[in-house]
Amino acid sequence: MLTTYPNGAAQTHAVWADLLDPTPEELRQTASRLGAALPPREEISSIELSKRMRSSPEMLSINLPAFARAEAGQGMMTPLGIVVTPDLLVTTRYAESEAFKRLAASVSAAAPALTSIDAFVLLFETIVSTASDRMQRLSGELSEISRETFSDTRGHSQRLRGVLFRIGRIQRQVTQIRSASLGVQRGLMHLCDAAPAWLQKDHLGRLRIALEDVHALAEFDQQLDDKVQFLLDAALGFINNDQNDIIRVLTIASVVTIPPMILAGIWGMNFKSIPEYDWPHGYVYALATIVLSMILPLAWFKWKKWF
Repeated sequence: MLTTYPNGAAQTHAVWADLLDPTPEELRQTASRLGAALPPREEISSIELSKRMRSSPEMLSINLPAFARAEAGQGMMTPLGIVVTPDLLVTTRYAESEAFKRLAASVSAAAPALTSIDAFVLLFETIVSTASDRMQRLSGELSEISRETFSDTRGHSQRLRGVLFRIGRIQRQVTQIRSASLGVQRGLMHLCDAAPAWLQKDHLGRLRIALEDVHALAEFDQQLDDKVQFLLDAALGFINNDQNDIIRVLTIASVVTIPPMILAGIWGMNFKSIPEYDWPHGYVYALATIVLSMILPLAWFKWKKWF
């Protein structure tokens, strides 16, 4: 799908052409307007640094191999291709993105004064801002999971399984944000070190600020990763404790039932010479002995504080 901004603008008046999972015809049409061929998906997805950034006097190309998650692809990351000239910004992506929804609203609100360079800088600022908001939401979810993990309420053991699934989902999202932020960071570093001549000083200053924000997000990302690992270890530790409690109960139950089973086996043998059979109160004696053989181990365990 090809969308041009400002919304509804003709191709000759557009400052931004957004290609979402484009068809060959849309790629050809946009390349004709740009005056240069657009890189195919295979090239955009390449992890080689030599293919990620290309610069010429009139054009700048940046490829981010991992940018947005494909909903239908079981969490697979899709690439983002950015090509910008003084007249037109072209983005090629293959999945929906919250950052691009925000960018579309910002570009539409700022038109018609916005240029392709303004949209290009705003793109990176929006990506960094969106990543920051997502990481803050994930941090809030981790705080909620922490309270749930370390709560001492009824049904705590049953909720730990759900906690593990939530931790896994958050860890996957943190990894995806890290992958996207790394590509953005490398792109911004290249821009700040070797900016084209048509990139104005105020634009370059805004890009440097965005790069500093990415560095700050990297530190915050490390904190989130440590917290995820801590909560994962804590949840697994509680599950292990619950399993140990179950094993302890089963062990006590097996030990307590051994003496009465032995006594019942002895008095249940089919021999005529068992003297207890002829006692007037032999049954009461045997029953009391069996019960006492169960109570004594339980009292011992209780005294030792083993349960």
